[in-house]
Amino acid sequence: MQERAARTRQALIRAAAREFDHHGYAAASLARISRAAGTSVGAVTFHFASKAELADAVHAQGVAETRHALQRVGRGVAPLQTAFSMASTVVRCLEDDVAVRAAARLDRDRETSVPNWTAVWSGLIQEELAEAVGMEHHASATPSIRQAAPSVVLALVVYLVHGAEMDLRQQLRTGTREVRGSSVSDLFTRIWTTLLPAVERPTSS
Repeated sequence: MQERAARTRQALIRAAAREFDHHGYAAASLARISRAAGTSVGAVTFHFASKAELADAVHAQGVAETRHALQRVGRGVAPLQTAFSMASTVVRCLEDDVAVRAAARLDRDRETSVPNWTAVWSGLIQEELAEAVGMEHHASATPSIRQAAPSVVLALVVYLVHGAEMDLRQQLRTGTREVRGSSVSDLFTRIWTTLLPAVERPTSS
């Protein structure tokens, strides 16, 4: 019985993730969610006392998936490259995981999402950028940040990730994702590679 309840709960979270991703929080319908999950509205309210509670569960799953993906990013000797790899991973999560996209949208639709999805991944990237700055004070061949403040570089990364999300949403909305020559994450990589010389330099030995 508990296993069945757990399966129903997870099916509801998956269905709700698609609903919140497509329609946003305000327009999300519990009736559509229950139909997509193959259950009744009563089952929704049995597992989740309100739409807000269901949204919290979806948001938490999106945050957890993002954190899990970032934990798999290798930490090398170049923090700036690690920060880029982390940002690319976030974009791929947006492409591949509807719960992650739902968490990103719920952040904008509601002001009560804790922890904020963007703050979770941007905080980890900020730590890597701070480490890159620290390398300015050591003799190394590792690329490091120029004199621009790490907060400016972080803002650039956040803007690029949010821009990639909007591009992806437009593709999904218009059905053009499959006809484009490259994925959003591929384009993100090309943009960052173009900008990278402006924010890094080899430190002198």
